Amino acid sequence: MRSFRPDQLFAWCTHRSQVVDRTFGGHFRTSGSNHACRAPRRLNFDEEAGVTEPGPSTFGELLRGWRERALLTQEELAERAGVDPRTLRRWETGQSARPRGSSLRQVAEVLGLTDNESLEMAAAARGPALPTSDRPHQLPPAPSHFVGREAELAALSEHVADGRAVIAVEGMAGVGKTAFAVEAGRMLAPDFPDGQIFIDLHGFSDRTRPLEPDEALARMLRALGVPGDQFPVDVEERASLFRSLIADRRLLFVYDNVARASQVAPLLPANPACQVLTTSRNTLASLDRGATIRLGTLPQSAAIDLFTRASESLGLPASDLDRLTEVVELCGCLPLALRIAAARLRTRPSWQLAELVLRLQDQRGAVLDRLDDETLGVSAALDLSYAALDEPTRRAYRLTGVIPGPDIDLGAAAALFGTNEVATRSALETLQDLHLLSEGPAGRYSMHDLTRTHAAWYAGSTETAQDRSDALIRLFDHYCAWASAAMDLAHPYTRSRRPDPPYVVKPNWTVDEANGWLDTELPNLLAIAQTAGELEMPRYVVDLAGVVHRRLIMRNLLREAEVLHRSALQAAEELGDRAAVARAHGDLGRVLRRQYDYPAAAAHFARALSLATAEGLTLVEVEAHFGLAATVQYGGSSVDPDEHLARALRLAEDVGDDLGQLESHSTIAHARLSEGAYQSAVTHFDQALAMARRVGYRAREVDALVGRGRADAELGRTAAAVDGFRRAVELSRQEGLPIGELAGMYNLGNAVRRSGDPSAALDSYREVLEVALRIGSENWQYEAHQGLGRASVDLGDGHSAIEHHRQARLLAERSWLRPDLARAEDGLAAAYAVLGDQARARQHWQTALALLEEAGVDHTDDPETSQEAIGEKLRG
Repeated sequence: MRSFRPDQLFAWCTHRSQVVDRTFGGHFRTSGSNHACRAPRRLNFDEEAGVTEPGPSTFGELLRGWRERALLTQEELAERAGVDPRTLRRWETGQSARPRGSSLRQVAEVLGLTDNESLEMAAAARGPALPTSDRPHQLPPAPSHFVGREAELAALSEHVADGRAVIAVEGMAGVGKTAFAVEAGRMLAPDFPDGQIFIDLHGFSDRTRPLEPDEALARMLRALGVPGDQFPVDVEERASLFRSLIADRRLLFVYDNVARASQVAPLLPANPACQVLTTSRNTLASLDRGATIRLGTLPQSAAIDLFTRASESLGLPASDLDRLTEVVELCGCLPLALRIAAARLRTRPSWQLAELVLRLQDQRGAVLDRLDDETLGVSAALDLSYAALDEPTRRAYRLTGVIPGPDIDLGAAAALFGTNEVATRSALETLQDLHLLSEGPAGRYSMHDLTRTHAAWYAGSTETAQDRSDALIRLFDHYCAWASAAMDLAHPYTRSRRPDPPYVVKPNWTVDEANGWLDTELPNLLAIAQTAGELEMPRYVVDLAGVVHRRLIMRNLLREAEVLHRSALQAAEELGDRAAVARAHGDLGRVLRRQYDYPAAAAHFARALSLATAEGLTLVEVEAHFGLAATVQYGGSSVDPDEHLARALRLAEDVGDDLGQLESHSTIAHARLSEGAYQSAVTHFDQALAMARRVGYRAREVDALVGRGRADAELGRTAAAVDGFRRAVELSRQEGLPIGELAGMYNLGNAVRRSGDPSAALDSYREVLEVALRIGSENWQYEAHQGLGRASVDLGDGHSAIEHHRQARLLAERSWLRPDLARAEDGLAAAYAVLGDQARARQHWQTALALLEEAGVDHTDDPETSQEAIGEKLRG
């Protein structure tokens, strides 16, 4: 049994928090301390699925590394492999399309790559394997009646042909920047077969908060097939993963409504084979733009063409040309105003152009006091359409202008309007027909920024304050009720931790549909919470924070979660609701712990515990004890972690709290496993497994299976361990939990290798490497190479072992984790020992020992790498 000296416990806990949790658990994950590393990997354990990490090595990086190892220049390798030197240079710099298989085989042969290295190179050349469904095609529908931008489109095509990877489209509001970018995107799409991503950054909306880079990166990663539980925490790591995923792909990115350069800079790919289009009302001076397209108002002839097409007035007599000219001039030759005015004329076939001119003139005179000269044409057209609506549709238009979020669906609109779905759909369709609303994917409706400003102005001047408040309350209640219903399906085990909804709805959803609703509506839910705070409706802030807390954690939206929970804490204090204050402290502590602010997290947990104890809030007490146990080594509590866990378990048992009991048994089991108390670990893992199945918490079920398997393996019960690992892998694949799949396969390899079957272990480790490369997990790539190296040593293949441990060392060097570096050095030593090179073996063992001493730990996750074991090898 392994044991710790008291002075080593904290260092070991710190090391455990910085490396990937091999058991798919880890309630003590507290990445970021510098006790054991110079530049720690910032990994984040998620209750749902494990660890988030930066992306994989690119094909070019691997190729360059292996070429340099072979002591070949690019020209020498190209000549021997029969490849054009320019092509080889483009491969290494990521400037060409994916290589053909025959070329890869020739290069691998010249470089003398092992079978495993050839597999890794082929996987990297393909890029992370995305299913066809994850090749995004997000461009909105083609703009109707697009006219008059031939010169600008031709210029854009020339810029793309010249390799200008970033093209900025600039122009005033309503000039048609989005329509131009979409049209250009559809024109360019065939050249970008790996997909097209469109994101509205909401840089100029009065009502919708601009999208920050980390949020935009999250949307792109999800579009590229990365599960939300694998998103890195901070924006730099998300950008790194994003760039790695697209390193060998040709994608088109359209970033609409960019307010400032810093909003879009982290979203720019490093791969010059990708193309970026941005649109903005501003000149993004500090953005590294390859070219700029400036859109002015339409030429008069093009404006007349657009109006006649959109109004279905083709074939008007020449005598109407003067009236047409007046119409387009009154609309400022702005496409948005022209489309709105045309829609108005189209719905009134009895009107003559002269009547439309008079009405536009009247409307322009009426709005001079509230809009600038540039947008007078748009506002006049909007006023004209608004005046012709019946009152129910006018009211729908006005209220849509005050929604807090970026868009709305039919159900939310019905709640906002206070009407049934039939009447709501009719109003929405009328507004869409008049170009006052745009319908996006899956029946979602949004407004142009100018249209929303116009609608909100009328809401403020027409609706009473009480009417506006009542409409928002109906909308807030709708979102609270449906979010609660979605959480019941997606995360049923969290029900006891969430507030009761204002009313109960039971949608006929699958779990996947509930997850989709939550992901789609999160921007609206966050916007509602912010608006509720501004409107002094604190109860909604508190309740929404409680409903979506676990979802934000799962999606690694930690910045948003921190803002929300700080607002919830302030709202709870305003309400004088001590129970809500306690819960807000606990939720904020969990967010801060995942952001590595351990002292602040510990302070919030302590405050939550104090309030919960005083108010008799047992569930909050349970969660606070967990939080303090996880931060104790950072001064969060003077109480031993085991005592916090024991208290949490007793409290959870007293009140029949299934989730609390599950978390307690799971956390205690992992602690016992680390201490070497394997039989005790088995007992607690069995309890955790039973509780996980009872509450339907699949991620924790996988965690318990893997943890129990590890304990069984240490106790010599190999058959039971192997069975547990295989069940964990099967369940992980069924539930889409890749980190659980990796943990199961890796531990399966360890079990069969240590039972004397290294050949079977190689198959498991190869599967680990394949999945790790696919999802971009460098930690699991490291573990796969370590496992492959150890199994190769067991088989007497020292050369293959050296190559795998070198790859592991390269991966560990990127973040300079000394314990992982020590494991790689120990593996290299074992490989050289198999080859009979004792001098090199001793050199690597001495390096490994020095790394462990520097890290302040006496052993690592690998039982073969410890100060004691290495000392014995050196003495032998």
